[in-house]
Amino acid sequence: MLDPGTTIDGRYRVLSRVGSGGMADVYLAEDGLLGRQVAVKLLHHHFAEDQEFVERFRREASSAAALSHANIVAIFDRGQWQGTYYIAMEYVAGRSLKTIVREQGALDPALAIDIVSQILHAARFAHRHGVIHRDLKPHNVLLDDEGRARVTDFGIARAGASDMTLTGSIMGTAQYLSPEQAQGHAVGATSDLYSVGVILYELLTGVVPFEGETAVAIAFKQVAAEPRPPSALNPAVSGGLDAIVLRALAKDPDRRFSDADEFRAALARERAALPAPVPAAAAAAVLVGGPPPPPGPVGASAARHTGGALLLPAAGVRDERPLPSGGAPGRRRRLLLALAAAVLVAAVVLALLLSGTAAKVTVPDVTGQTEQAAVATLRRAGLAPAASLAASSTVASGLVISESPHRGSRVARGTRVAITVSSGPSSAAVENVEGLSVARAMARLRASGFKPATKSQPSASIAKGLVIGTDPPAGTVALVGSAVTLLVSSGPAQVRVPDVLGESQTAAEAALTGAGLEVGTISSRVSGQTPGSVLAQSPHGGVSLPSGSKVGLTIAQAPSQVAVPGVVGEDEAKAAAALGAAGLTPKIVSAKTSEPSRVGLVLKQSPAAGHRARKGATVTLTVGTLGPQTQTTPTTPTTTTPTTPTTTSTTTPPPASALPAK
Repeated sequence: MLDPGTTIDGRYRVLSRVGSGGMADVYLAEDGLLGRQVAVKLLHHHFAEDQEFVERFRREASSAAALSHANIVAIFDRGQWQGTYYIAMEYVAGRSLKTIVREQGALDPALAIDIVSQILHAARFAHRHGVIHRDLKPHNVLLDDEGRARVTDFGIARAGASDMTLTGSIMGTAQYLSPEQAQGHAVGATSDLYSVGVILYELLTGVVPFEGETAVAIAFKQVAAEPRPPSALNPAVSGGLDAIVLRALAKDPDRRFSDADEFRAALARERAALPAPVPAAAAAAVLVGGPPPPPGPVGASAARHTGGALLLPAAGVRDERPLPSGGAPGRRRRLLLALAAAVLVAAVVLALLLSGTAAKVTVPDVTGQTEQAAVATLRRAGLAPAASLAASSTVASGLVISESPHRGSRVARGTRVAITVSSGPSSAAVENVEGLSVARAMARLRASGFKPATKSQPSASIAKGLVIGTDPPAGTVALVGSAVTLLVSSGPAQVRVPDVLGESQTAAEAALTGAGLEVGTISSRVSGQTPGSVLAQSPHGGVSLPSGSKVGLTIAQAPSQVAVPGVVGEDEAKAAAALGAAGLTPKIVSAKTSEPSRVGLVLKQSPAAGHRARKGATVTLTVGTLGPQTQTTPTTPTTTTPTTPTTTSTTTPPPASALPAK
């Protein structure tokens, strides 16, 4: 708990603590920058370390800050301070609806309807902006000094499809949870309407529909039990109002009111059927916290003043008091009293007729006021207000747009004055204008009530000058009068062609598509480069092309035949390696040589060097081995002495092609 005088985030000086909730304390503080009083909600430190709680707390600000409405407490600021988070919001001097019910009990049905209608105003506005409150209850409804209902605490509000829960348990107060919330199912606008139905039930009866010893027990009743009609607890509740409450509390969301407007319209019809309006003094007393004033004296001799008009007992009303004793004298006295009353009535009627303007009143100016304030003003003037809703992009939701008869008119007392109350800007779905010209698209958006603007954007699929789409996208429900941006194609964007020479075909294709280009014609060419690598590209790298343009590639192809390398004079190992590298298969044969220097060298090869052979073909290599080479030379014999032939060993030189290169 913070002491008075503590300054939050260097700006908000704490004046006092005004409340504490399950996850935050609320302080009344003075904004040192703007010099106004604000309510600062400060998250409990042990929750600030929980990211789910922090997200829920931040969402309160982001959800509620966008909701500017007469019946919604405004959010001004949010921030982080001393290891926790805070939200600064409008300070409403008033009491919660829960406090009023606890102190006053069941309210007059007309007053209950007026308050709930304002809550529905706030819910309607939030729902149209995609925000589901998810925690509507009397604790979160404040009544200010003017009697205006202000909905606060969007701490677990849900925007869009998010689902904020804590450790698997649905957050909120069990007495006001819808059956779908209690079961952990999807939550929508009709869930809020169920909670409003519980609030209305409590205002009419002083109790909630379901009670239990634990939250789980209450949640079970929300799902399975049927509530008693409010009239069973408060006979002042009409059958029509019973039906409205029970429809709002239907277990099946589809059987409830479809939206806040339908709920509010049903209440308005029931409100108009009530026998009399709530006396202004009684309503004011309830709102400010005091007991309603005691009723005035009732009797034949007592006149009542309501709205400044003198009301006498209606003609034909039977006096049920016992006749006084005395017989005829008593009858004569009653006759004299009746004659006196008749004379008084005649005198009043005559005076009104003679005055001409005594029964006339001036219509007050109520434009710009809240609906409740306008109704109260008109009733005080002796007029009969009748409200209707109309969309307006210039007047805030919940405020009076116009009145008829207009202000300053002199009309008879009791005249019906129609007031038109703003329901805020109406909404419509953004039309799909993709592929249209700018002129046609702008015309269609203007016809839907939007304010179109344009923005250029490159597109490879939409022709230059035509509409690519809109922001917000087509189908989005947006406020009438809001801006819708047309995204107009400027044609394909210019991109730089990457240099992919030497890259593998796979890498080259990935580089081109990553740059926004397409792979064009792929051709191949026999090359000594690595098979599958890029030999050429068209256009070459470095030039700029429109996005989506095609780039052709030439891919290296391994030759089908290879040239036989010359290996004569090389040693056997080197020669075999050279042939293998060329894709050929060496075959070794030996030949004897008497020259030691030629031992182990290739003496000859077949096919010869330079010949082309298919890959894998065999090349025969003749390798020298040490040993004598012999050659037989024929001799001439004599007639006298036979001689032994002489064997001469000669060395036959290798062919020139087999000699080592010099």
